[in-house]
Amino acid sequence: MSPGVHEPPPAGSASLPGMGGDGDGSAAAAAGTGTGPVSGSATGSDAGLVAGSVAGSVAGSTTGRLRTGPWGHSAGTPQPAEPLGRRLQRLIARSLRLLPDPILRIAAGPYIAGERREQALAKARALFHTKGLWSTLDVLGEDVRDRSDVEGYFEEYQRLIDDLAGLHYANISIKLSALGQQIDEEQCFTRALSLVARAAAHGTFVRFDMEDHSTVDSTLRIYRRVRALHSNCGVVLQSRLFRTPADVEVLKDLAPNVRLCIGIYREPPPIALQDKPEMKRKLLELLPIMWRNGQHVGLATHEEWVIRAALEIARTLNKPDREIEVQMLLGVPRERLQRELVQRGIRLRLYVPYGTHWRAYSMRRLENNPEVMKMVGGNVVRGFFGKR
Repeated sequence: MSPGVHEPPPAGSASLPGMGGDGDGSAAAAAGTGTGPVSGSATGSDAGLVAGSVAGSVAGSTTGRLRTGPWGHSAGTPQPAEPLGRRLQRLIARSLRLLPDPILRIAAGPYIAGERREQALAKARALFHTKGLWSTLDVLGEDVRDRSDVEGYFEEYQRLIDDLAGLHYANISIKLSALGQQIDEEQCFTRALSLVARAAAHGTFVRFDMEDHSTVDSTLRIYRRVRALHSNCGVVLQSRLFRTPADVEVLKDLAPNVRLCIGIYREPPPIALQDKPEMKRKLLELLPIMWRNGQHVGLATHEEWVIRAALEIARTLNKPDREIEVQMLLGVPRERLQRELVQRGIRLRLYVPYGTHWRAYSMRRLENNPEVMKMVGGNVVRGFFGKR
């Protein structure tokens, strides 16, 4: 086995162990097909740990977000009607699809680094040198089904990896669907392996993004095969999917580097939670399980109460701040919280996307993030008056 390099974990944390998996897709086979629920829940001790941490986080949070939504629903419990404000927000966001690209681009401006790779690299440098923020760079585009487009993404990923050489504060996120996952999984694996090997030569870490539920099995198969040969790669798990606790269990022999998030894709009720507070509670249930397994976890959330609950869990587990990583999206306004975390020595990493296919990404964020919606009007006004 030819070892790769790890992404440098936060100072003081343990390196990921090597892996000797069989590379036959057993992770996906054991975790299920991705088309139905898989049982799995936190242990009694973890559930108590989460409950106490959540209670403390609400008391310590300036937002008190926990009080705004119900929770504790089982998968079969009817969910409360969506609040009127949320429905109005979604209606407004959908109406933005009618806007011409120049106006929508102004609205989405803070959340996209630009259309060119050089712009994304410049943004990553500025974020680190001015604010101490780390980055993961991503080329926008997904669900690619044209072979010529696949080759284009593959070449762009290679160039980005080369340009990231020497930038210890930035890594790359790749979408396997952009490498032909839906066309030929074996060729997708070959391309992914090539990229991870290239990144290993530069000391760069590669994150395999997770897309909707239909890609989970394939993504975990490819990840396990690549991870058998190189350690400088990680994956994403989404707390909304019922199958995720089983995936955590099946993958634990790798002690994988995981971005843990609730997920942005709307999934059908038979396979996924529908209530966002419940998704966030599930995220907090999974976190101590993964930390106890010795994994590095990038906790992806903008919710202050979730972050404070996670920090309380870390305190209970005697996990130092320098071993914690929180991830957020570029442009979402959390500067005060970000400064606090950075000052504590917690790694704060922003997702920095770029490329010409920014419209679909922007619409998904506008439709699903209330904070983004609040910023849209101001961005448009400032864009028109030249006050960017």
